[in-house]
Amino acid sequence: MPLVAIEVFVWLILLLSTFLVAKVAFSINFGNATIIERIATQVMRNFLAGAIVLVWLLVWKKVTDSYLLRALGRQTAKL
Repeated sequence: MPLVAIEVFVWLILLLSTFLVAKVAFSINFGNATIIERIATQVMRNFLAGAIVLVWLLVWKKVTDSYLLRALGRQTAKL
């Protein structure tokens, strides 16, 4: 059962991250009158999307580490 809960959690976080990238990162617009404004817009979009991905990876690592420690703790208790 815990494995199913982790899988559902991961899918929900992936959907939330996709939503955040689509709504937040793509809504950044510094204008497009000059090449500098276009470059700044694209750079900020990429940085924000990358930050969202890094946060997701850190959360996923914490979830897997806690699951692994609990699973190993149960296994050593049985021995």
